[in-house]
Amino acid sequence: MGLQWGLTPVEYHDAGHASILALALSPAGELVLLKAWPDRGRCDREITALRLWSAVPATRVLEFDRERSVAALSLIGGRPGGGQRSGDDEGRIAEVIQAAHDQGRAMEEHREFPELSSYLDEVVRPRVVQRLDALNPETPRPLLQAGLRELESLKQTRHHRTVLHGDLYQENTACDEQGRPHLLDPLPMYGDAVFDWAFWIVYYRLGQGTDERLALAAQTSGIGEGRLRSWCLATCLDGLLYYLEVGDTRAPMMARVMRILLRRAEVAW
Repeated sequence: MGLQWGLTPVEYHDAGHASILALALSPAGELVLLKAWPDRGRCDREITALRLWSAVPATRVLEFDRERSVAALSLIGGRPGGGQRSGDDEGRIAEVIQAAHDQGRAMEEHREFPELSSYLDEVVRPRVVQRLDALNPETPRPLLQAGLRELESLKQTRHHRTVLHGDLYQENTACDEQGRPHLLDPLPMYGDAVFDWAFWIVYYRLGQGTDERLALAAQTSGIGEGRLRSWCLATCLDGLLYYLEVGDTRAPMMARVMRILLRRAEVAW
């Protein structure tokens, strides 16, 4: 893997359900990341998004073999996971997210990416209903019902449509030697930018700094806090039901995030 580009694999790194990662040395002696995908469609979409974001901080596609679904990518910060994060990491990553959205919005619609509306209607809403039906009858319902109301009422705005990262966990960003964050490992879709912001607010550091990220996202994106909050609550509901289903210890933390968001809404009203 990578030998056709003059790369020498030096270290196996990780294998998950979506990809296999290894480190390799370039002829110039620089470490790069080799990535292989079992799903060619996912591979194509990720590479297309990373190439689209060539003008914003994101991992670079150095080489790509579509037939084998293998790519050589730049290694941010010189090691897997990147370098040390700066004290203003969240402000800096908010700027990167906005830059990526601006880049995606400036292009014509990308039909190679799934539509956010299809993902919500065909994946998220059905699984939420299924998981709600399967819950223990004694499970407290008011919080879940509040999230369900928001999920059912979500609306997209056309002027915010762009290419979405779709998976903005902290581990899907990495910092270079100067502490500047870069985007990694997208699950790109095409739709309203509010989805990415809500995901980032909830999951970037689950249970920590939620209010601060909400205010930062509103300031950076120009999307109103009330609209962001609605999408956050819908995002939380989907995550909470999954945690409850599998017995994940993060379920109480997600419920606490929902309560924080609901309290903030009451203050705004």
